[in-house]
Amino acid sequence: MPTISVVIPACNEEKYIEATLNSLKQQEFNDYETIVVCNGCTDNTESIAKQHEGENTTVISFPEANVSKARNIGASKASGSVLLFLDADSTLEQDALSKINEQFMDNHYAATTKAKPGTPSLKFNLALGLKNFYLSTGLYEGCSGALICRRGDFDKVNGYDSALIVKEHRKLIIKLKRATQKEFVCINTHLTTSMRRYQQWGLSKSAVFWTKQWLKNYLGDLKKSEYEKIR
Repeated sequence: MPTISVVIPACNEEKYIEATLNSLKQQEFNDYETIVVCNGCTDNTESIAKQHEGENTTVISFPEANVSKARNIGASKASGSVLLFLDADSTLEQDALSKINEQFMDNHYAATTKAKPGTPSLKFNLALGLKNFYLSTGLYEGCSGALICRRGDFDKVNGYDSALIVKEHRKLIIKLKRATQKEFVCINTHLTTSMRRYQQWGLSKSAVFWTKQWLKNYLGDLKKSEYEKIR
């Protein structure tokens, strides 16, 4: 059985899924499997993913566009003891899986990586630089586009809340932390992630949106939040 199972939910990600899967094929660490869950796709995402199907890559088709359900389905089919939930618009550095295998220790309940913008610019570098700072210093335990945890712990807390489409990673992190009483770690590697929402919304609108979701997390109901299904 593989050590790491990489679970990729993909809804209408035809522009990105090829590069994401290619970045996995270039990994130095080979003891892994990839599970792509094509959920609610109406484009060519599934057909592109199936071109990579074989040996250690499985493609699952799910009719509903729901990122949390897709991740749970992928995890239920996983064989690895470590789960890596990777966004379909994010590519890994060649040493990423090796570093996850080395740095994700028994005293850690979850982990993420640092992030780089897929569209380099000063404002995007600053935005992700700030995010990398609070993830790597432990000021905030969140997700860069990759979230790592142990299969046993994931099953113990019943995985992702399928009613959530916003801040679902954060909710899972909180459940894992409470259940295990262990530590969070930021792995010393980067993924390169699409900046499409920052480009579409701008940094100001993005900041306002995520501030509202943070407030809803404590004062409202995240289940009523709306978010783009493509992810």
